[in-house]
Amino acid sequence: MQKTAIIIGIILFVFFACAAPRDVATEDKEDLKGIEITENTEPEKEDTIEYELTIFDPGFERWFTRTAKPMSFYNEDHLASWNRNLVQQWNSMLGSSWLRDCMPTSYIDYRPNIDYGKELNYRLFYYFRYVHERCRIFRQTPGEWRN
Repeated sequence: MQKTAIIIGIILFVFFACAAPRDVATEDKEDLKGIEITENTEPEKEDTIEYELTIFDPGFERWFTRTAKPMSFYNEDHLASWNRNLVQQWNSMLGSSWLRDCMPTSYIDYRPNIDYGKELNYRLFYYFRYVHERCRIFRQTPGEWRN
């Protein structure tokens, strides 16, 4: 039964990976996990681009609700700065084999010159914290994560 669930999860993952060019996934000890950053353009406004972060980890929302500080606690520059650092660490771990169950399996295309907005940066920041608390994969982390 568990193998069937994993196969279905992999099929769904492949479907989502083909549908969005900025797809990110990570295998965790329990289930196939991942996140996705996508661009949404509004037809009425030619120059407006919105970004959306989709997290495919069923345990994240519950953890996030219990753990996250209010968004107003953070400065957007602080979140974006740490996300650039954490994305760089994440992408550098691709192909590593020292922690197979927790290692990232897909590249995150997070560009420093793009303004993703505070909400996306906030949720991505907390997703990285969630992964780090479960797997301890990041070498450099914000001081508040060490509590």
